[in-house]
Amino acid sequence: MERIVDLDAAAGEIHARRAVWEAAGFTVGPVTWRDHAENWPQHLITERTAVFDPDSVGVRVDHGDCCVAYVVLFRGGWADVDVIDPHTEEVHEVDGSGITSVEAFGKLLDQVTARLLGGS
Repeated sequence: MERIVDLDAAAGEIHARRAVWEAAGFTVGPVTWRDHAENWPQHLITERTAVFDPDSVGVRVDHGDCCVAYVVLFRGGWADVDVIDPHTEEVHEVDGSGITSVEAFGKLLDQVTARLLGGS
């Protein structure tokens, strides 16, 4: 997979928002990594130093009874984003295509958390 986005810098975008998210009432999970060098099925790893060849970085952001978002950025320049209503289990996908920079990923994170505050 082509390396379009620096995943370490993208993880920095998550870390930079964590305190603000938590102050707003979000529960923020650990940053997770997937190692391209690992055999299938690949596992999510929370220690960056244990990942040899990262191909994705992700985080779970939970807004209590409202909804939870899973955001996973792939080094190839796209993100999988699902916002789930825990009451109905309805999944709302957010467009994560065309994430070609760390700045674009930061904007996507802000869009997702704004959506959580709005109730999905």
